[in-house]
Amino acid sequence: MPPVIKAAFICDYALTSDDGKLSAMGIFSNINFPTMPNAYPRFFVVIILSLDEGGHPVSLGIVDAFGQQMLEDQPAVDVQVDVPGTDTNLVIDFNNLPFNQPGIHQVQLFLDGLLIHSVPLSVQILTIPNQQPSRPN
Repeated sequence: MPPVIKAAFICDYALTSDDGKLSAMGIFSNINFPTMPNAYPRFFVVIILSLDEGGHPVSLGIVDAFGQQMLEDQPAVDVQVDVPGTDTNLVIDFNNLPFNQPGIHQVQLFLDGLLIHSVPLSVQILTIPNQQPSRPN
């Protein structure tokens, strides 16, 4: 069975409870900075996917608007699936990730070494004096 991406997004906070329930708050796709380079304090990438039975190496990358990898060490995990087609929740936390230039960045999901999905993230300069990084509503 091919992998199925059921949801993929970026948010302010997310967690998976002990009983497997996923909670996410503050879903967004844009970041505005007063100047660049700049760092965004904290965000989460959430991906819900269904996979075939067995072990699957999964990793995440983020590329800037020019296609350059932003993560020196890409988060990676080996996902073990016992029942084919069941949901797997991936919740990845990023802290103080530096952004060097504006444009459309891509959060990339790799499965078994192959790119299978990406989530766009628009990073812009908003010229308002004394403003902290923010998201439009």
